[in-house]
Amino acid sequence: MTYREINMSIKGLLRKKMRVLRQSPSDTANFFDDYGLSKWEINLLLYNVEDHFNIRLRNGLEDEIHTINQLVNVIHNEKQRQVDSRVNLN
Repeated sequence: MTYREINMSIKGLLRKKMRVLRQSPSDTANFFDDYGLSKWEINLLLYNVEDHFNIRLRNGLEDEIHTINQLVNVIHNEKQRQVDSRVNLN
């Protein structure tokens, strides 16, 4: 999965699941300040991300993730880790 595909999926989750009303959310906008999400809502977003991408994110990530770019990087790295572990098994 490419970085761009992950980015578009995150923006879709923000619109559909989190009801962020911006047409094209900025990649560098802050979840708290610009989108008005609470810490609880960030946790809900991370839950939806885990479900959508079929990954498991580490605990405490809601305190570290503040922008779409940061979240996309975490997801992209986790997906790459999954691919690498499959390659190493073969």
